[in-house]
Amino acid sequence: MPRTPTTVTRPPAEHQAPAPDSDLFLQRTIDALSPHIAILGEAGEILMVNRAWREFTRGNEPEATEAGLGHKYLDVCRAAAGIDDQAWQIHEGITALLSGGRSEFHLDYGIDAIEGRRRFALRATRLAGAGPTRVVIAHEDVTQLERADDRLRHLLIQHHTQEDETRRHLARELHDVTAQKLVAACLLIAKADRVIGDDEPAISKSIAEARTLMEESLSEIRSLSYLFHPPLLEELGLAAAMRAYLDGFGQRTAIAMQAEIASDLPRLMRAAEMAFYRVLQEALGNVYRHAKSPVVIVRLYRHEAKTRLEVEDRGIGITGAMADGRLDPARAGVGLLAMKMRMEQIGGDIEVRTGAGGTRVCAVLPDRAWAGSLAPVSPARK
Repeated sequence: MPRTPTTVTRPPAEHQAPAPDSDLFLQRTIDALSPHIAILGEAGEILMVNRAWREFTRGNEPEATEAGLGHKYLDVCRAAAGIDDQAWQIHEGITALLSGGRSEFHLDYGIDAIEGRRRFALRATRLAGAGPTRVVIAHEDVTQLERADDRLRHLLIQHHTQEDETRRHLARELHDVTAQKLVAACLLIAKADRVIGDDEPAISKSIAEARTLMEESLSEIRSLSYLFHPPLLEELGLAAAMRAYLDGFGQRTAIAMQAEIASDLPRLMRAAEMAFYRVLQEALGNVYRHAKSPVVIVRLYRHEAKTRLEVEDRGIGITGAMADGRLDPARAGVGLLAMKMRMEQIGGDIEVRTGAGGTRVCAVLPDRAWAGSLAPVSPARK
């Protein structure tokens, strides 16, 4: 018996859910985002902005109408040519996006707003497909992040200052108190040894062993005191302190040290000399622990109004902490980050290059970072 064909009943067209309006959907989407967002057309005209953009415009440019909709985004940037370098950089970057010369553009910049100086991170992306080209621009307010970063940097400077003062205090205590007590103990042991003479061989042997231990402890205390706070750093400056440290490091580790230290270096501020010295210690420690290098080349010189310290080895390089041969802070160890933070706190920076042929750590401090209110150390101001 033939079956009766099944009839499929479809709902009327008017009962089907209507497709969402794409412009309304896009507007609601960008309104939900916190960065200030604008969408530009092919000619650079502002087609759409989000709520954050409109609120910022109302608060800082009350005379602006419709938050700039329909206006050419690049007109303001072009008008600032020769006045505001940041605005011109934005103009050049967005122009390259619109012309297809690049797909993304990033810039961090600052502006003077009603509530004070603000910092923004601009991210612009070119969207090209079947339809007309669009450029999405997002300005994210990073003022609070920058202030938090400044506060953290200030706290770290305080921490390192206190740490250096503690090291200096410990060094003096070890040198002036503990070391002197050990010297006195050595003298008393020597006196006891003379009194006993050769009549008590067993006691004389114990005294000799105790004397040796005392002398070794005294040597270690003096070395530790020097490592905590080298007196040469304050008395004669960074170059002399570095030469002495390199001599001792080479003797202790059997690594060949090649020093290329300029003889005419001016004195820097105390914090800068200490930062360079700590970078040298950390870099050489890394060479000894990880690099397996038979030689280290240390250079200290001035070039283009900058003081530069370079520590270069011929070891196995740094693995896992580098991206394209450069230091990646997200994957760097504590030692590398400590060096970088030390230099950043005095207005300098750390550059690290590595590979199969070895690693070069370069600490750089521009003159402008310590000129003016931060006076350099002079022999008369110890």
